[in-house]
Amino acid sequence: TPHTSLHSVLIQYRTSPHPISSASGESASYAIMHCYAIATFLVLGATHAAAFLPARPIHFRNHLPKSLGTDDILHFTGQYSPSTRSRISLWTSIHCNKRVSIKNFMTASEGSDDAEGTIVTGVTLKMAFDSSPVWGVADLSETKSERFTSPDSLDMVHRLRRDSCAVLVGRSTVERDDCSLTVRRVELGKGESQPVRVILDPSSKIVGGDYTILKDGLPTIIYHLQTEGMADTVKVSSDSVTLVGLNPSNVGDGFSLSPLEVVEDLKARGLQHVMVEGGPVTARAFLEAGVVDRAILVRAPIEFEIPVPSEMDWNTLTIAGLQMIGTAIMGGDNVEYWTKEGLPWPKSELPMWP
Repeated sequence: TPHTSLHSVLIQYRTSPHPISSASGESASYAIMHCYAIATFLVLGATHAAAFLPARPIHFRNHLPKSLGTDDILHFTGQYSPSTRSRISLWTSIHCNKRVSIKNFMTASEGSDDAEGTIVTGVTLKMAFDSSPVWGVADLSETKSERFTSPDSLDMVHRLRRDSCAVLVGRSTVERDDCSLTVRRVELGKGESQPVRVILDPSSKIVGGDYTILKDGLPTIIYHLQTEGMADTVKVSSDSVTLVGLNPSNVGDGFSLSPLEVVEDLKARGLQHVMVEGGPVTARAFLEAGVVDRAILVRAPIEFEIPVPSEMDWNTLTIAGLQMIGTAIMGGDNVEYWTKEGLPWPKSELPMWP
């Protein structure tokens, strides 16, 4: 388009013969923000896009394309002003009818806190350790895996799940804990649904197994290695389970699936905030790949008799580009908050999110 300044933009992409319509009168910086907004929608494959200007929120709703496998509603709203800079948000429902945030355009220096409706994207790692020097994640002296953090910390974990589009774990976590990865300790909220569960299972060992996560009917994605002939042998019996094959990628630590490819594929599915909940091998792989945007580390005031070392330490996080920005006490546990340099925490008071 030859227009260098836009007051409002409405694109009807693919399905409409109408060109972009616009009205002049604003500075070129506004037009730049429209370009970001338009590009976001086109990359996501949405059939319609809307953009807006200062203090004039525009709400636009329409059905998503059939190619995304849903008829859910697209909602795009926000505002722009010279004082607060830009804030553009897109919500949509993909996989699980969960209203998820697709994109928030705001630079780190522009951060401002909203009491409600905090928009979070990227990858948030959550890990829990004992107080031993090896950062133990489990106790080999126990015959069954038991929770060892406080009820307050557990509530925080479930709030983080609620604020996430997807909750991701490695296969071993499912095998050991038979976890559901659902939000249970806190209310979901009106209109909200459970996050999509994501399992990294390179060899497809849990497929067909007797695990809760495969039987409860909630949306689940399993990433596995795509090898010759595997498409004919790997089958799932539940319509709620989606198998996604990826090419092998040696990213260190013997991890054969690329965390970056997984994150990018989840973004393409509309799942823009991913919570990585373990185990330690998966956590290290995501840290080494540099895809973790923030981390919440919970340290319980206990020391395991025979701790399972996480093989993580401060260096692991700092090499991943993270820095600790503060701590808090939560039910007796010490909680550390880490984030990428320049990336603000979703709330100015750390314990306020999640």
